[in-house]
Amino acid sequence: MQTIKYKFADGTTSEIEVTDEIYSLHLQLLQEEKRNHWRETRRHISLNYLLENGVDFTDNAADSFAAVELRENEERIHNAINQLSDKQRELAQKVFFEGMTLTDIAKEKGVSQPAITQQLATVIKKLKKLLQKTL
Repeated sequence: MQTIKYKFADGTTSEIEVTDEIYSLHLQLLQEEKRNHWRETRRHISLNYLLENGVDFTDNAADSFAAVELRENEERIHNAINQLSDKQRELAQKVFFEGMTLTDIAKEKGVSQPAITQQLATVIKKLKKLLQKTL
């Protein structure tokens, strides 16, 4: 006589005594179940399983595409800025790249802050127009 032990989903276990013939049949069924499971899942590994075991998937193609797109956008913006007048280019440089406030620029130039705001609005409008042409 052999004992087969079952473990249920709720955590409880139960043991059954069976003949050697039934126990042998039970072992064969378990092996067949394992083989079937392996056949079904050998190509189906979950992403979570791989991540838990140190396999990391990075989307290099998306990163490369983003880098190319960023370079193209930077080139377009650089070309558009180069088409501005010297005065407009200087204002764009101070606002967008140096991070100066409009008040500081106005004090530096000896003009009012609304005057700088208006000049910046003109620069932005011209940049938008230039960038739309390059699309």
